[in-house]
Amino acid sequence: MPGAGLGLITQKYAYLTLSVHSRDIYQDEPSADHTVHVHVRGEQDLARIHWLAAQAGGRFTGRTESAPL
Repeated sequence: MPGAGLGLITQKYAYLTLSVHSRDIYQDEPSADHTVHVHVRGEQDLARIHWLAAQAGGRFTGRTESAPL
């Protein structure tokens, strides 16, 4: 990611969750495909989400949720 101009981030605040045949993390929204949820620290990390989606040939849907840590 530093090559993309995104700098370093601590692993404490960045991780992925995969929902198989579901749109949401709790699997309440069935779908025919899969969804990768990217957990980041805040709005300042949106560029990282776009970068990651592009690496996987996907796109950021624009759907965000906030959760207290």
